[in-house]
Amino acid sequence: MFEEAIYENYGFRMERQESVGGFAAFMFNNCLFSIIPLQEINEEELRERQQMSQFLTEQGDKYVSTFVMSKKETYLSQAGDKVFLLLANPVLEEPRDYQLGKKLARFHIRGRLYPHQVKSCSRIGKWKEMWEQRIDGIETVWREKLQSHPGNEFERLFVESFPYFMALGENAIQYLVDTEIDDQPGAVDYGTVCHERFLKNSWRGRVLVRNPFDWVFDHGTRDVAEWVRDHYLEHPHTYQPALRQFISDYQNTSAFTGFSARLLYSRLLLPIHYYETIENYFIAQPESRQKELEESLETIINNTRLYERFLQSFYEAAEIPAKKLRLPQLDWL
Repeated sequence: MFEEAIYENYGFRMERQESVGGFAAFMFNNCLFSIIPLQEINEEELRERQQMSQFLTEQGDKYVSTFVMSKKETYLSQAGDKVFLLLANPVLEEPRDYQLGKKLARFHIRGRLYPHQVKSCSRIGKWKEMWEQRIDGIETVWREKLQSHPGNEFERLFVESFPYFMALGENAIQYLVDTEIDDQPGAVDYGTVCHERFLKNSWRGRVLVRNPFDWVFDHGTRDVAEWVRDHYLEHPHTYQPALRQFISDYQNTSAFTGFSARLLYSRLLLPIHYYETIENYFIAQPESRQKELEESLETIINNTRLYERFLQSFYEAAEIPAKKLRLPQLDWL
């Protein structure tokens, strides 16, 4: 579908097609091009993503995808009724996990230097509002299922388990609110370029690509927390060594303040993995996917005590000095 439009608008031939980071991509003249389809065009958001991409490239990050101008001197092109743009990655190197925490901290340090105001892509100061909206949305579905009675095993598990995970989310919100009241942010707590969800595989693949359409502007601990969560859920019994290494590598480059350590912990308290499982199920899914989500939900519920122990021992396991930074512990854990 895109071949003709890409040749007409850019003069590129799609030599070898593949998928990179969830986007269709192709090679041309030893450069990787990613095709970004645009369902809605938010000009402010596009401008912010392009400016963040340009800034980080100018700061020396050779893995950042850059926006490609078409022959018509615009970033947007059309293929039939579909609007898209191209991103380019001329440096093709295989990613390595070595000192990932250090690399992420350096990425955040560069991002904190970003000089422009960010509106559409910003999540700074919005965690409480977004978390409340998310919990409220799931609670609405829960009340409906409670009144109509669960229609299958997934709904039964959901109806029985949600009050616990709603309370856990409310604890996360309270911990966040207390942090913002009690603690003062430091210089390292300025907003930076982050990821919507920084997972273990975010910087993995055949080549290393840092795609600006994966980004938001937020506090750096957003990425740290989501990596930690993803790693823990994959290795719930053996997570400690890699966790310590990741946090140590990050802090040796950009040390946490008490404020940032508490933000990190509040985000881990929020059971995003549970909420996502519920949300994904109630979006129209094929039957095979529904069964997979039912198994995921059962695993999450069965491992609640394990997750509580992870939260209880997190500061110690990550070697974050809780007493020195005056980090409050939760009594109920």
